[in-house]
Amino acid sequence: MLVDEFLKKTDSELYALLGSSLLGETIGSAPSDPDRPRRFGREWFNGQLGALRTRICGHERLKGVAGTSVSDRAIDAHLLFEILGDFGGNPANTALIAVLAARIGVGTLCSGYTPPA
Repeated sequence: MLVDEFLKKTDSELYALLGSSLLGETIGSAPSDPDRPRRFGREWFNGQLGALRTRICGHERLKGVAGTSVSDRAIDAHLLFEILGDFGGNPANTALIAVLAARIGVGTLCSGYTPPA
């Protein structure tokens, strides 16, 4: 499964892969700035944190975990992949986003979350 592949990668690798996908590039295709995909991926992900919280924190399957320190990053990543659905635009991006969100931790991500009215 995609999530398992991405669990083995560093955050920097995940951001670079995400950025490359979002930019429509392959890693290394922009020799003038090889770090651009990683920066873009990180900025995009950070810009989506509010939308991620909305999609994740109020989800029925996470009610017992959201806002706590209880976490298993591998299990969380698989569950978040299911919850996020098409959030990343394609399954690979969604898996990348799920792993990055799981590394933050559901408890941390959802700390102080208030559902929209």
